[in-house]
Amino acid sequence: MRTRICLYVLLFLPIMVYWQTIFCDYGLRDDYRFLREAHEDAGKLVKYTSSQGRPLYGALLESTYATAGHVDQLPWMRLTSVLLLTVLAVVLWRQLFQSGWNEVNAGAIGLGVALLPSAQFVVGSAACWPQALTLLLAMAGFSAIETEIERGGLKRLVALAGGCMIYTAAGLIYQSNVLFALVPLTAVYLVRTGREPLGDIKWAAIHVATLVTGLALGYLLVQSLFSNGVFEPSTRMRFETNPLTKLLWFFSHPLPNALALYALADDYFHGWIIYGCSILAVVILLGFAYRQSLKLTDPGVRRRWQVCLFGMPFVMHAISLVAAERSAGYRTLFPLAGLVLVLVVYAFHGLLATRKFKPRYYYPVIALVFLGIAFTANRNSFGLVATPQSDEWDIMKGSALRADFTNGLRVFVITPSVDDRSTDRIYGDEFGCVSSVNDATAQEMFKAAVRLRFPAKMPKGSSYTLASGRTPPVGGAYDLVIDMRKLKALRDL
Repeated sequence: MRTRICLYVLLFLPIMVYWQTIFCDYGLRDDYRFLREAHEDAGKLVKYTSSQGRPLYGALLESTYATAGHVDQLPWMRLTSVLLLTVLAVVLWRQLFQSGWNEVNAGAIGLGVALLPSAQFVVGSAACWPQALTLLLAMAGFSAIETEIERGGLKRLVALAGGCMIYTAAGLIYQSNVLFALVPLTAVYLVRTGREPLGDIKWAAIHVATLVTGLALGYLLVQSLFSNGVFEPSTRMRFETNPLTKLLWFFSHPLPNALALYALADDYFHGWIIYGCSILAVVILLGFAYRQSLKLTDPGVRRRWQVCLFGMPFVMHAISLVAAERSAGYRTLFPLAGLVLVLVVYAFHGLLATRKFKPRYYYPVIALVFLGIAFTANRNSFGLVATPQSDEWDIMKGSALRADFTNGLRVFVITPSVDDRSTDRIYGDEFGCVSSVNDATAQEMFKAAVRLRFPAKMPKGSSYTLASGRTPPVGGAYDLVIDMRKLKALRDL
């Protein structure tokens, strides 16, 4: 019965949480440009992502945006993200359950990953669905190796080769998410008994070496494409040259965001009390669990905690630490946040095992906690991604649908600033962001609205010219002025 309940929750809760976000009518930043380029400039999207070392990402996006056609078809791409995350949650649950985890704790990790802030944004952005696919491939790579790693011989070699190929393919989609394979590795490592044919060090070394080899093969392939002139590398392909400041950045942005788990950071410190208390609670819990491990006579338990607490955080974020770019976005936090989630669930399990927490209270508490997490995930994804983006799209779409294009319409879009956002909370270019703050994006939004009104082509004799800027134009210079600063009024409602 417990197994069935876990399965049903994993299958149906993510779709229930994200349903509003999936089928809300909006696009997000690059969606508008990608929709146009997929139809009018085939191959440009592939070149764009390939310059960042992600050729398969571009191929997947171009094919899906070409199929979608218009903004009103983007929900199917967001639905794809949710389905992939749901499958990931189920596969992760089954893998951990078979590896020695209690089915409820394993289910908590699987569901927790699907509800992380990283997942909330990935679901909200249609362009991020291949990132969810990368997570599933990373999980598949780990499972393929883990299934045969203890058997040895030819079966192990085949599994290693298969896992390596999966990691290579995943790395050509989205490199940082390939490290998610280390999340199940950490979880299995924590519950290994020491009686397995392979020792902990050799077992982990084989897994990590295969992962690194897969990523290295993908990197060499991309570099060969660059050297042969097939694609031009972007500045994102550079390596970090100042490791000290990079570490300071890691401790000030990615690590706190991961430790806060489901509490969002905010550029203007809204909700900072909840954010700070979440970090403090996680640190105290992990510190207490580590202190308890020091009292045990088994040195293996202490060693595992030390490796996971003091070594794995850097490994989980290794791609971002090595790369010169310093993006603190949640979309790059899946491996690191997944590690924190595993350690938190394991620490709670330890409290139960040592009778610090009565078993009859444990499962109801887990259920209540995840109801709260599910509510938070729904509010974050819908209220801080879907709703503000829908507000922008409604203003732009409404203006285009009412406009008269018959005499060569002159259009000017007054772009908003971040202060004109419709939400109180905002974090970078993700939660609560304003897409039309950028001139090019604002113009792409209007073009997308025109294509929605005239799917085939504009009527004969109809045309328009389009300009945008932060400063309002002189009166009479344009026939249609779209003031995106009206978004701020929605924040005061």
